[in-house]
Parts: sequence; structure tokens; C-alpha cells
Amino acid sequence: MATFTPKKLAFIQLPNSKGDIYDPGTAMGEAHSIIIHNTNTTTETVVLNLHDGTNEYEIFKIALITNETIIFEFINEGLIVDASSKITGSTTTASKVTCLICGTERT
Repeated sequence: MATFTPKKLAFIQLPNSKGDIYDPGTAMGEAHSIIIHNTNTTTETVVLNLHDGTNEYEIFKIALITNETIIFEFINEGLIVDASSKITGSTTTASKVTCLICGTERT
């Protein structure tokens, strides 16, 4: 029987070159919300990708003005990030955009 554990899947400051944001390892991740906040004094371009183990696809690209926050919500099972997948991303300036991903992990 599967165990569902609610948790913060990721809570980081985004890098300025593409890097891993959330990798579920052997679990099945279900992202229910992604919150992104720009703490910089200038506009930041944020890119989030979903890597399926073979290919990587851009899922969000947004320009956030100073102090702007955006929330992406996923209903039902959420954004599925299986064991072979991961979420990657970047922003214009390192350590200026906070990213919080909340959801559950199924093991």
C-alpha cells in the first residue's frame, strides 16, 4: 500500500544557470503548488522545466517584477514528478528569487 507524505518538496533560492530544484529520488512526487517570489530590485526572468529522464521541457517562463509573487496551483494529483523525472530551473540573477514547492511524496 502506498504511503503519502505531505511536505515541502523544495525551498530554495534559484540559481542563475539551470540547476535541479526538485528530484524525488525513488519516490513519486506530486507538486500541488509552486510559489515564486522575486526579492531583487529589478525584474527577473524565471524558467522552470520538467526533465523526464530523457528530455527536458520548459513548463513555465515568466518575468517577475520587483517584489512580485506568483502561485501556480495544481488540482487533483498535482504535477507528477516520477522517479525518473525532476524539476529544474533558473533565473536571471542567482539568489534573488525564492521558490517553494509543496506537495506530497508517494512511496
